[in-house]
Amino acid sequence: MSRHSFFGLHTLKLFGLYILLFLLILLNLVKFPLLGADGGKLSFLLIGIYFWTIYRPTLLPYPMVFASGLLLDLLSGGLVGLNALCFMIVAMIVRGQRRFLLGQSWSVVWAGFCVAVTLVMGIHYVVYSLSSLTILPPIPLGFNLIISYLLYPLILPPMILLNRVLSD
Repeated sequence: MSRHSFFGLHTLKLFGLYILLFLLILLNLVKFPLLGADGGKLSFLLIGIYFWTIYRPTLLPYPMVFASGLLLDLLSGGLVGLNALCFMIVAMIVRGQRRFLLGQSWSVVWAGFCVAVTLVMGIHYVVYSLSSLTILPPIPLGFNLIISYLLYPLILPPMILLNRVLSD
């Protein structure tokens, strides 16, 4: 394989990763009517950031994490910078625990995601409660947390497949 074709193939694989992350951003924007009046606040993009921060951190550098969060904030009409901040916090914590997580079973990695999504949604709950000067109802938060926990194993297969493709 020539050097030129290797770099072209590698670029194509990276493009696949960034397309997947963009699709996760779009899924974050979808309103799911079954999840209540506001359509739910599920954490599709956080799944991608968590996964790639563990398994391919060089492909998801901090500026890309920040830009992804900022793009989500701008597209969703939320508080600009909130997702960017939350995703950066998660990425820094996960990178700090990466060696530990790489040696763990799938269920421990999933539990780590549950902690991460709880942290992010908890920060959102507090910030949005403070910005509206009212305590938001906690039941939708709990429901969105449970759905987000259950989404992780459903979103994982395409990311695992792409990770294998990137390894080749």
